[in-house]
Amino acid sequence: MALPSGRSLAIGYLAAAAILVSACGPRYPLGIPEDRWAQMSVAEQDEARMRQAEVDRARAEARRQEAKAREAEAAARAAELAHARANAAPGERVQCILQPVEVSYGGRWRAAEPLGLDLVAGLPVAFTLHDRDGPYRTRDGTARFNGMEIRLCRGTQENDCGRFLATSGELRRGKTQTVRAEDFLRGRMRCELVATGGRLYPRQMLHP
Repeated sequence: MALPSGRSLAIGYLAAAAILVSACGPRYPLGIPEDRWAQMSVAEQDEARMRQAEVDRARAEARRQEAKAREAEAAARAAELAHARANAAPGERVQCILQPVEVSYGGRWRAAEPLGLDLVAGLPVAFTLHDRDGPYRTRDGTARFNGMEIRLCRGTQENDCGRFLATSGELRRGKTQTVRAEDFLRGRMRCELVATGGRLYPRQMLHP
């Protein structure tokens, strides 16, 4: 039994609106209220279910495309960083070990796993600090190196950062310094410039 055109149009509008509702989903298809659902014919309910299925498929495809785009972006960043590391000029690449280190959760400091960083001047590198006692408790940050300063910032922010300052000479010899960012991290970090053919830190310590 075909639905009246007015009803079809109304359900069409509901289908479009359903795309915007939360992921937990409504009790009835398309977010139709219970009292209205009870007044709908079987054919109208079937069409609403069909439209809801279309909406669900569209959501799933959108999530798939978003995940694919994120993966492609991450692969491109990784390739750019690998190329920059391999072709860095003297003084442009530095490796650091952050150990010991603590992370802050609402003002409470907790010991975190050591962190290794392999940085090239001008390229931000994302990192994750892992709580030693809570494997699922983490804090994310971004590291940046400009030739004389390394900044360890919470998330992608640039104003809530721990700072490590050193001259090129100090970095060639290797320097250890305390770094701290309020409500994020605190610890001791040692950094050294990477020279052509020079020693690298163990790969398992690095978290690009």
